[in-house]
Amino acid sequence: MVYHDVRNDEELLEALRKREFYILIKGEYNDKVKKLVKTKLTDDELIGVELGSGGSLSLFSELIYLILNLFSKQSRIDKKLESKIRQYNFKLDNDKNLLLYLRQLDY
Repeated sequence: MVYHDVRNDEELLEALRKREFYILIKGEYNDKVKKLVKTKLTDDELIGVELGSGGSLSLFSELIYLILNLFSKQSRIDKKLESKIRQYNFKLDNDKNLLLYLRQLDY
């Protein structure tokens, strides 16, 4: 496996744009990314919502997310990061580094 190491917003945004399979966040920067990752639903939560609503709630939730994001006071980079990170799952490794990996790799 090839990991793409990132240590700041610009490097992470570039890796997300390239849709790198594995992104390793090291150092103090991983605290900020953990907060961004926690804003998305886990796969289990997402499946429960989609099954319970017949899939219509996920469309509605995306609309709400876009509207909230439009009026958010977050910086432009944070909005882009949060939006793109939703395509990734995460794990913590033994050294407390954060590993982002594409959700598609779980299937």
